[in-house]
Amino acid sequence: MQFKIGIIDDDRAKVTQIMIKLKQGFDNASAEKQSKYSHYRLEPVEIEIKEEFEEILKDILEKELDCLLVDYKLSSYKNVDYSGIDIAKKMDSIIQDFPIFILTSFEDDLFLNEIFNAYQVFDFERYLNEESERIELNYKIIEQILKSKKQVQKWEEDIKELLPRAGESREIDEKILEIDSKLERSINSNVALPEKLKKDLDSNKLLQLIDKIDSILDKE
Repeated sequence: MQFKIGIIDDDRAKVTQIMIKLKQGFDNASAEKQSKYSHYRLEPVEIEIKEEFEEILKDILEKELDCLLVDYKLSSYKNVDYSGIDIAKKMDSIIQDFPIFILTSFEDDLFLNEIFNAYQVFDFERYLNEESERIELNYKIIEQILKSKKQVQKWEEDIKELLPRAGESREIDEKILEIDSKLERSINSNVALPEKLKKDLDSNKLLQLIDKIDSILDKE
């Protein structure tokens, strides 16, 4: 199985180094990790730095990535007014539980100035030079992708089970709308129906939503 891993860094040499480490996968990992993860392939995809924040977000979404690795600073070689954290936070608001990891040489600076999950932060130099760190990040990437996909699959199963009962009760209709919101956010919340509109839907209008949900599920 192959996963597309986006890489955002303003240093092309670092992008190349990260690509190599991703492709090494689980070389020299324990027998247990090799058995569990070696059949997964991490396909690196370079994301070009854009001057405008909205342009790089558009590029990320169009590439339909499974995960994103982003440099913390993003200003060593390019003059941009956004950081890797800005991208990570925005992507998390667009796609629910989207797997994102920050690579940085400035961990102390990051945690002093930003609120971010330490689980998602890795030291760039250690990732390049320590096999254990490379294996750790590579396996976390896969685990987060699988967790995200498993959650989406559960929502899809739940909504397929509930759809035939649409209109049966207000409780069921509200549950369908709730799961629909989660499904849409797992793909791209920019195309989701506004919450106010969903709350105003009655059982008849729910049929329009069902058609939209079917089209989302057909893409899977």
